[in-house]
Parts: sequence; structure tokens; C-alpha cells
Amino acid sequence: MAKCKARLIIETENAGLMEKAVTADNPPYIISFVEGNKMMICIESGSAGSMLATLDDLLVNLKVADELLEGHGTVEGQED
Repeated sequence: MAKCKARLIIETENAGLMEKAVTADNPPYIISFVEGNKMMICIESGSAGSMLATLDDLLVNLKVADELLEGHGTVEGQED
């Protein structure tokens, strides 16, 4: 069986909020963390199909979070 790995790096002023918005229902094989204005997401999967489904779900969630934060600038005091 092939093992698939992916790493996403999302650069945004609201990296902390974005990370909190998408990690609530992440399974244990998705690890995310924030460094400055970058959100890093590491994913491991046992198959390409599972990886594609995971990435699809994650990208949709990131898009929704980004749209909610769009135009609001950095939300002070909400990163932690």
C-alpha cells in the first residue's frame, strides 16, 4: 500500500484564526500549527483516494474560513 503525505502552507494575517476554524473536526492524521502569519498543515494517508477526499474537505473548510474573515483585517487579540 502506498503512503501519501501532503503539506500545505497558508500565509495570512489571520493564521491563528484560520487554524482554529479548520482544526475542530480534523482527524488525528491531520496536524496543523501556526508560525507567525503562516498556517502549516501536514496530512498522511494510506491511499491516494483518501488523500484527495481529505484535501477536498480541508480546502473547502479553508475557503469558507477565508471568506468569513475576508475584509475584516486582522482580528486583534483573537489569535490565541
